[in-house]
Amino acid sequence: MVQQRRFYRQIIIRYIQTPVQEPDNLDYEIDYIYQVLGLGDERDDVGRHVFRALVKASKRGEGISSRDLMALSEVSQAAIIYHLNLFQRSGLVIKEGRNYVLRGYTLENTLGELENDMHRRFESLKEIARKIEGKER
Repeated sequence: MVQQRRFYRQIIIRYIQTPVQEPDNLDYEIDYIYQVLGLGDERDDVGRHVFRALVKASKRGEGISSRDLMALSEVSQAAIIYHLNLFQRSGLVIKEGRNYVLRGYTLENTLGELENDMHRRFESLKEIARKIEGKER
């Protein structure tokens, strides 16, 4: 029997005060989304760097490879791959060939996909709750 590996998607939605709108500060807004999604905090420079690069590549309609990410900073490929794998497990990123892209190809679409995932999961949980409470439809 072949044992399947299971990957659990996990997104933690944190309540962080909405940032004050700063004109033309794209990095600040990307960092805000990064923190709200529970992907890291202000101390996680590598994760923030990788997430920013993915979002900026998506704005150009492109993917980005781990080597490209490594060239943008002085971070090891292992650290970059670690974060890319984390983003894949969270459902944010998919791999296409050698490149990594946001799951919905744009940040807005990707967030919409995550929202849909959450709604489906909650509907399933509510169905189980109805069964437990003897209120099956």
